[in-house]
Amino acid sequence: MANVYQGEDTFLDNRKVAIKVLRSNFENDNIAIARFQREAFAMAELSHPNIVGISDVGEYENQQYIVMEFIDGMTLKQYINENAPLSNDEAISITMEILSAMEMAHSHGIIHRDLKPQNVLVSNSGAVKVTDFGIAKALSETSLTQTNTMFGSVHYLSPEQARGANATVQSDIYAIGIILFELLTGQIPFDGDSAVAIALKHFQENIPSIINLNHNVPQALENVVIRATAKDMNDRYADVTAMMTDLATSTSLDRRGEAKLMFKKDNNETKIMPANLINPYDTKPLIDSKAEKIPERSDRSERQSKKDVTPIDGDDKKGKHKEGKKSRKGLIALIILLLLLVAGAVFAWVALTPSNTTIPDVSNMSVSEAKSTLKNSGLTLGKEIKQQSTDIDSGMVIKTNPQAGSQVRKNSSVDLYVSEGNSNVITMKSYVGQDIDTALSSLLTDYNITSDMVTQNLVASSSYKAGTIIKQTPAKGDKFDTTGSTKIVFEVSKGEEAEIPSYKGMDAVSYQAKLESLGFTNVTLNPMDTPGSSSGWVFGLSVNVGESYALDTAIVVNVTRAVASSSSSSISSSSSDQSSSSSSTNESSSSNDKTNGSTQGSTTDSTTQSSSN
Repeated sequence: MANVYQGEDTFLDNRKVAIKVLRSNFENDNIAIARFQREAFAMAELSHPNIVGISDVGEYENQQYIVMEFIDGMTLKQYINENAPLSNDEAISITMEILSAMEMAHSHGIIHRDLKPQNVLVSNSGAVKVTDFGIAKALSETSLTQTNTMFGSVHYLSPEQARGANATVQSDIYAIGIILFELLTGQIPFDGDSAVAIALKHFQENIPSIINLNHNVPQALENVVIRATAKDMNDRYADVTAMMTDLATSTSLDRRGEAKLMFKKDNNETKIMPANLINPYDTKPLIDSKAEKIPERSDRSERQSKKDVTPIDGDDKKGKHKEGKKSRKGLIALIILLLLLVAGAVFAWVALTPSNTTIPDVSNMSVSEAKSTLKNSGLTLGKEIKQQSTDIDSGMVIKTNPQAGSQVRKNSSVDLYVSEGNSNVITMKSYVGQDIDTALSSLLTDYNITSDMVTQNLVASSSYKAGTIIKQTPAKGDKFDTTGSTKIVFEVSKGEEAEIPSYKGMDAVSYQAKLESLGFTNVTLNPMDTPGSSSGWVFGLSVNVGESYALDTAIVVNVTRAVASSSSSSISSSSSDQSSSSSSTNESSSSNDKTNGSTQGSTTDSTTQSSSN
């Protein structure tokens, strides 16, 4: 009857809403409009956490519309298909929420009449919401509903509805029982080749055993389903409150070992009468002697005399026999005619009702691929709506409306949301193996990404020379928003490293050889005048002993060079002026003196500090 669109409420923080619009071919159908308006008014009366809320009802350019709460999630049918059979606790929880919703509706005099998993929504947060009161009927209203008119989906149709009787609150309870059966087993209890065959099963056959299909279901829980789906309304729950009470305790230890619920056969159900019961010459009584006492002969005679009945002669008996045959044939013909009319009406209803199809998932497809996929599913392409996307490449499909997985009529149109990309979002190339300066220059030229948007982490590596990018985040092919606060991270090699060894008691030549054996390639000896010392001994470095450095680091080794003693005082004097800038990590020549003994002589502190500088 209606199309449902996703929209935004521009007056309330642009929140998402669902807008149901009556189809144009019903605009002049007063009955359809009345039903549509009745749905709106019925939903407007119901404010409940398990019922889809309604925020506006109106008419615009002869189009009836309802603005409803938008539920971001899936139908219960989709949830069952993906997760069934559900655990006992989850199935009970979902059913309790549906029952709670219908308790509210029934208290307002509203019967849903079409409860099924397709009309129950499960949000991403797990909330259960009943929707589509499109054929709901107020208990006090009968103008739009006629006896012998079948509403509702046949798989969840109560026996009384299948017979054409008016729906009651117990009809909704029956449908909820079928839903609970499906939650626990993952399948519907009755299926067939036609709607008539399925409807016949609903009022002729008992539901299959749930325990045989799911051994984890206790008997008490199966008994809830059995009572909810009882053929006789007298055996069924009187209201949803009674079902909620029974369901809440169905898994308790107190009900463990409960026997399977069985109902007595209905002796008042309609049956084909045996031939001897309608034979006028049969002398057996039509009334069961156990049910009613047969009057004495005198009483029967007295009754007959009061009726003033003329005795029947032989000719009258023959005439009466012929009339009985004619009336019996007429009754049989009438029954057959009625059955044919009902079967024809149901067949026409099934044949003329368009079949459903599922909208395929065409996200990340090109428009041409999506169009072909929709066509194969019996659907047509609707509008192409351009939309920016940070995740989907330009020209590819983001999503569909209605969304993928939804059930729609065949030949329905499906709108495509097509990505036009995002000018601020780039797809990262690989910069691994490039020099960091080259990569930074490329980012600036190609995407206007400056160095302050890049973080460099120096790491030691024996495989990459210093300054080479080892790893990048985001990786190649990932998206990066140039306007965001996230930075590009490069791990940059600082080359292979080695620890600087101690030089205590070593001559310059030996220490240089030791450094080169560790892999250092840029070692320079720096002879310095040191009065009172022997030449060729190491007394200071340009790097710190005990720390690690890249193998191409320039290392200056300070080496003693002996000078005449007459100049030692002047050297000492000039050196003392520079004592404040000495390195705390260099090893003092006094340590060398202690190691080498008297051969090196004594060196003043000021000379040591000068040498370190």
